Amino acid sequence: MIKELFQDFCTVIKKHGNPSAIFVVILLISVVLAEMILGIGCPIHYITGINCPGCGMSRALFQILRLDFRGAFLFHPLWWMLPVLAVVWFLRESGRISCKTYNRFLWLFCILFLVVYLYRLLDPSNDIVRA
Repeated sequence: MIKELFQDFCTVIKKHGNPSAIFVVILLISVVLAEMILGIGCPIHYITGINCPGCGMSRALFQILRLDFRGAFLFHPLWWMLPVLAVVWFLRESGRISCKTYNRFLWLFCILFLVVYLYRLLDPSNDIVRA
């Protein structure tokens, strides 16, 4: 079982090991470093002045790195969906789940993000999306 998963992982890496994937990884690392060095809480809000549905997600993931799960949940209650999304994407790419199941998960992911975003915007005591 583990050997099969490792082979599937290698197949997915070979399939997506193109320059654009490397560019995306470098871009994400650059954003994280900019947040850490410059102290920018949210790059999208910093550049555009508009909050996004993922507002607080980076800060939540930094809290996870510190093993502060309560703090992570307060910054963004859907922080746990990112690792789940990565696993579901891997399962889809390795052919272990159908495209239909994958699409259903993506729709659920988007709807949950929208619900959390709207709740946070309408809750006057929530200052995460106003940070």
